[in-house]
Amino acid sequence: MPAPASEQWDSGDVVVQVCMVCAAPFQSVQDCLAHELLKHSSKPQKQLRQRLNAITKLFTSKQTQSERSELQAVLVQSPPGGHLRAVLDFYASDLRELEDYYDQVRNCIEKELKGKVKVYPFGSLVTGLALKESDIDLYLQPCDDPPPMVHKQLYNKVSNFLRRSKCFADVFAIRHARVPIIRCKHLLTGLSIDINMSNPNSTYNSKFVGELMRRDERLRQLGLFLKIWAKKLKLIGHGSMTSYCLVSMIIVSLQVQNLLPSVKELQSFCPPENLCGVNYAYTLHLMPPIPNRMSTQELIRNFFVYYSTVDFQKSVVSPFLGCVLDRETTFGTPGGGFPEYEAQLQAMEEAVGERPEAFQLDRSMCVQDPFELQHNVAKSVSQSSLCYLRQCLILAAQASSDPELQAQPSKLYDYLLFGLTDKLVANQHKEKPTPPKQPKKELKHEVANLPMTEPKAAQPEAVATEHGAPPIVRTHFITPTTNDLKCLRSSELTLTSSGEGARPIYYYWMSCYVDTIKDVLAQLYVLNIESLTDEPYYHRWRISSSLDTWTGRSFQRGSGQSFFAHQLQQTIEFMKTRPANPAYAVNLRGILTLLASDDYKEIRLDVEPLPGDLLGLQRNSPLTKLFKAFKNLLGNYSFKEKASTWKYYAKSDQRGAQ
Repeated sequence: MPAPASEQWDSGDVVVQVCMVCAAPFQSVQDCLAHELLKHSSKPQKQLRQRLNAITKLFTSKQTQSERSELQAVLVQSPPGGHLRAVLDFYASDLRELEDYYDQVRNCIEKELKGKVKVYPFGSLVTGLALKESDIDLYLQPCDDPPPMVHKQLYNKVSNFLRRSKCFADVFAIRHARVPIIRCKHLLTGLSIDINMSNPNSTYNSKFVGELMRRDERLRQLGLFLKIWAKKLKLIGHGSMTSYCLVSMIIVSLQVQNLLPSVKELQSFCPPENLCGVNYAYTLHLMPPIPNRMSTQELIRNFFVYYSTVDFQKSVVSPFLGCVLDRETTFGTPGGGFPEYEAQLQAMEEAVGERPEAFQLDRSMCVQDPFELQHNVAKSVSQSSLCYLRQCLILAAQASSDPELQAQPSKLYDYLLFGLTDKLVANQHKEKPTPPKQPKKELKHEVANLPMTEPKAAQPEAVATEHGAPPIVRTHFITPTTNDLKCLRSSELTLTSSGEGARPIYYYWMSCYVDTIKDVLAQLYVLNIESLTDEPYYHRWRISSSLDTWTGRSFQRGSGQSFFAHQLQQTIEFMKTRPANPAYAVNLRGILTLLASDDYKEIRLDVEPLPGDLLGLQRNSPLTKLFKAFKNLLGNYSFKEKASTWKYYAKSDQRGAQ
């Protein structure tokens, strides 16, 4: 029987077996199994099975089945040739309505900030690929007259304005992301809004994608359907692709069909438009018209067929060059075979005075930003997500190439959006070898060193067990920012962390953040904490509380007062006043898990309710409110402040290593 992480592929008259991790073809199941055991760890396959279990529960829920029935009814009533349009109308957002909502939000912000900023949209509103659940992405550009505020001042001012405003709610400041944002909800429209004040790059990217989608209606239909497909199958989300990553892949699929020139060619006939060393210029006049005989359905099929054969573990998908590159020969050697990439790194260093981080080749999947060549837009894709993506691509390629389904578009689109999961689950339950059980001691040692593997009970964030039931687990990822690493790259820490037995700087970042999380839970939130597992990479705590100490915290602090001191002062006040107020009485119980990657570059936080907790992780449950507030507080926490008092731990740890 086929292995769970492989799939049969009909190549002419020969049926070959394809490895789900690297796409290597084999003539027999045995050869494919041997390859997977020798070349790939079993951990991605285990995580893949866990992911499929969660997907199965989601697709068998009453809500999903009801949605499928509604779409099937719409497809049945569609006229010939109108099935794809019916799908898009079912899921896509009304762009005119969304633009009206944007105007309301923009006017509110610009009026409140009294002309100090200009508001620009980016993302799906600009690209035209907005779905009904899409949010609005905004970039706030400081005005030149009077002198513009620096990013930090503007960030704080906007954050304070949103918290005071009666037009916005659920304001969360996410300071330590690659691009710091403020997330909130516009009360009048109910839309979620992400506000960015430090990086206008996305406005340029969105403009390019939007103009491309408007060149031909078939291109917008292609982008919309693939986005719907990826969203339905949970291929977009935490640990998986972003929508922009998918769009970048769509661009390359058009380029390899000679339907769109490479970005390098699009830039060759227009003057440069440089921003911090990155050229965002382009012209689409070189783009040839798509042949009239080519339908959107054919474009969709070509996307699936092309990427079902790409070896992502050895490749870099590059819209700039319009092809798929080999990781080793292109980026892996000094000088490489990509002079434009090297030139852009030099230009960015000259523009900002600091060498940018190189392209992250060590990730499971590599997709290059069309303009910002050192940015891997697929860096968040985990190994198990890549395995799952490959399964979905292969099954979708098979279905869209099937003559019978091609002749019945209503059945094809229903299968791609809903029926494909049935095939995935069927493959999962095929006969497979059972691994031998390990002694408990060995198993405990293995769990302590997992490279971001999921705990046994963990599932993707907010996965529902059945219609109306609470999510199983909520997840939050933390990665180091450039400023975090700068704090740790002090001369004192460098001296103590050099020499034999020294640890990488990411280890100290991870250790410092673990201490920070412990401080927040125990000292600021005054939770009762029982340690279930306490390993260097893996912590599992049972948390409980009868008092809400996390709601209504202020992040503004007086001059000379540290963040921690300000929060601790509020905690003391809460402990004096809230016990007598029934509004703050809670019965909070749950499990908080902290898991660090082997390279110390990522921390995953999972929260799950205890068995028998009826409220669980429902939207307004105490555990959900705690986790949202906890993420918000970590986003506002000053890592520099923590690191300055924590260095001594690093020195003592280093003495132990030596």
